[in-house]
Amino acid sequence: MKIAKYKNYAIIALAVVFLLAVGGEIAANSITDLNRQRQEYRDQQAELREALAAAQSQQNTILAELILMDIEMLELIEEFSIAQTSLEITTQELYETEKRLYEAEIEREIRFEVLRGRLRFMHENNNLSYIELLLRSQNLTEFMNNREHFRRIIEHDSNIITEIAALEEQIAADRDALVEQVAALETQTANLEIALTNLEELTAERILRLEQIAATEDGYRALIAQAEDGIRRADLAIATAQAQQAQAAAARQTGNVVLDSSAPMAYPVALPPHVNSPFGWRPNPFGRGGSVWHTGIDLRAPMHTPILAAEAGVVTFVGWRSGYGNTVMINHGDGIVTLYAHNTLNLVRVGDHVTRGQQIATAGVTGNVTGPHLHFEVIVNGTPVNPGPFIGIR
Repeated sequence: MKIAKYKNYAIIALAVVFLLAVGGEIAANSITDLNRQRQEYRDQQAELREALAAAQSQQNTILAELILMDIEMLELIEEFSIAQTSLEITTQELYETEKRLYEAEIEREIRFEVLRGRLRFMHENNNLSYIELLLRSQNLTEFMNNREHFRRIIEHDSNIITEIAALEEQIAADRDALVEQVAALETQTANLEIALTNLEELTAERILRLEQIAATEDGYRALIAQAEDGIRRADLAIATAQAQQAQAAAARQTGNVVLDSSAPMAYPVALPPHVNSPFGWRPNPFGRGGSVWHTGIDLRAPMHTPILAAEAGVVTFVGWRSGYGNTVMINHGDGIVTLYAHNTLNLVRVGDHVTRGQQIATAGVTGNVTGPHLHFEVIVNGTPVNPGPFIGIR
């Protein structure tokens, strides 16, 4: 059995398209385009991983087949060895039997010759020797004994010839049976030798298939690595674009602002409004490169500037939060919570009812900060949202 040449046109086509995609530069006009390209890389990577898993599954199947073939090979070798030994023994037995048959044929010929000699002598002498032997008898008893003696000689020769003939017949039958056994063992040995050859060829084909699959797996792994590189490059391009957008937004939204008087909440700092850092993506403020997501808005507030409640509500948290420092949180109902962080001093306690514009803390530099300010958040149903529109910053 020969394994057909491996062909997988779908995977080959996928690989070609993928290589063309990965080989190109990341080029996009927007973050949406970059996200689309990144998703394409991920989809291609997922398809390649599935193909790799299928190849590995096929490899495991062939490995199991090879183990079974090894077992079958050992059984065939043992059976072949037994058949070969049996053939050698039976061939030797056949040789010995033919030798015995030859010796029996010679013995029979000798006995025939002796008998023929006696009969020929009697015929040539007109049976005188036999009559003389009887006439020389001194009495009747001797006469009878001589006659019986002669009869026994002839009968003995005849019996020996009969026995030899029977022996010859038995030996010939044994020989014929051995000839059949030898022929059967020769056929069995030849068939086993053919089976061993076929199994060796099949094993070699399976090993070659394993090598082909291993090469295919290496190709898949290389393409997967290229997909990962494409994803990394797309992520970098997205991060760069987001940082650029954040910088542009910060440039637009920082500095002195004019508040919208119709906003639902009051400005939370007892100073004219000024935005240090807006909500959303922004350059990492701690000089570590890249951009980070800012969950609130940073408002200018020098040390000890009064921090005011943006709206009436119930204080639900007062204390230290990792990264935020001293923090106050107020629940205003309807799933809306405001958060005031980096305070030097908190002036309220949990459970206090506060009014709109009431001082609740003083500004400071606690937590992760680069200078004094108020970090202000609006959290709706557990998710931070842009607090600008709530306090009149558009």
